[in-house]
Amino acid sequence: MISSVTSVKGRIARIDIVLAVVIGLAAVAFMVRQSADETRDVSLLAAPMALFVTTPILWRRAAPIPALAASLVALLVYALLFAGGGLVTCFFTVPLLLLFSYTEGAGLPRNESWFGLFLALAFATTISLTDGPEGADDASIILFAPLTVGIWGVGRLVRRRADMAVELEARTAELRAARDERARLEVATDRARLSSELDELLQRRLAELAQLADAGAREQDPQDAAAALVRIEEASRGTLEEMRDVVGVLRGGDDDAPRDPQPTLTHLDALLVRAKGAGAQLEVEGSPRVLPPGVELSAYRVVEHLLDALADAPGVDVIVHFGDDALELIVSGPAIAFTVLPPKVKVSAPSLPLMVAEVVAARLVTTRESGPLPR
Repeated sequence: MISSVTSVKGRIARIDIVLAVVIGLAAVAFMVRQSADETRDVSLLAAPMALFVTTPILWRRAAPIPALAASLVALLVYALLFAGGGLVTCFFTVPLLLLFSYTEGAGLPRNESWFGLFLALAFATTISLTDGPEGADDASIILFAPLTVGIWGVGRLVRRRADMAVELEARTAELRAARDERARLEVATDRARLSSELDELLQRRLAELAQLADAGAREQDPQDAAAALVRIEEASRGTLEEMRDVVGVLRGGDDDAPRDPQPTLTHLDALLVRAKGAGAQLEVEGSPRVLPPGVELSAYRVVEHLLDALADAPGVDVIVHFGDDALELIVSGPAIAFTVLPPKVKVSAPSLPLMVAEVVAARLVTTRESGPLPR
């Protein structure tokens, strides 16, 4: 609201149009009344000529100083043209003086505002000297000057408050930008630190894996070599989990993003306990080894869905058989009534090399108590 009062715009405001119309009509009506007075020698032209004095109020905010100067010149000419009639103009010139005084104080910078005050005092002096047959008395002259300065001072206070508000907004924007920049720098610093930690972690873990591989290469006994490979696998998985934690922090801003590794066959034991309780049993046959991630994930999902088809009762067994070129999953237990399951679930990965395995069969075997599944 303050900014709309103190801003100098390049167009005429709607409120200025209303003021110009109201003051102009009042001036014309007042002059018509005086011209009809037989005791005054006032020409009827004084009524429309008064509009030349009031019309510049339209530009009081668009061009404060030119508008006041134009109204002052029009008032001087008006007073010279109708000097002998004893016109009383204070009815419409005093409101003009008050409006112009306020606008010169509120709508202009400091130096220009002082010049506007000088014009406003000249306008007030002109009113005092030309109003009535012999001009205003000394009391009126003394009154107009402080009144003009006071209204101009109110405008200056409003202007100062508006400038302070603008400065405060600019300062707030600077502080907000500085805060955001500081937060960005802190995040960048944390990410740089975590990146350094990740680099150190990789170097340390890779060195450990290299030592385990060298030790395994020197083993002559196949069982010891297999045990060395198991240790390498465990160390590799531990490294991946730590890397996921660090990368999850580096990624930032997405707390809901999954950071846990994709399930593999090593997670079947936990899945079995979680789905069917401690009474369920997991048996691994053949030569356990690490399979391609896609194959292990598919096998895990197959077992997970088959367990969902079994009732929550004791006697659930899962057998994982590692063959030379296939992975066989056997899930047995009491089935849920009226559940229809496909006899075979096959997950293949023919494009993978030697370690490729296929889930060639996943058979649901029911107990005698539950009876065979409906076909």
